Amino acid sequence: MTVQSKQMLDEISQAEYLQEICKTTPQITIGTQCGIGTYEFKSLGYRNGELILEFSLIMDKKSTDCENISYNLGKRCVLTASQYLYAYEYNAFA
Repeated sequence: MTVQSKQMLDEISQAEYLQEICKTTPQITIGTQCGIGTYEFKSLGYRNGELILEFSLIMDKKSTDCENISYNLGKRCVLTASQYLYAYEYNAFA
């Protein structure tokens, strides 16, 4: 097996693993410069050859930060795999 083939298999495995995590826990809380928002997983994809995860802001009437986040940053959040795993691990210990 060539190095390129092994790398491709590793990336596929990582994508499947991340998708499984997102299916079991589709929501993640992320602190932004505009406040704390809860996001829901939407899809996996690639951008510039890097695996990305797309999330959508949950507009919660209980949280006043949602409107501020939506207005200033938008309702969509895109994370790299490493950013997502860092946030996921951080939330797991919080």
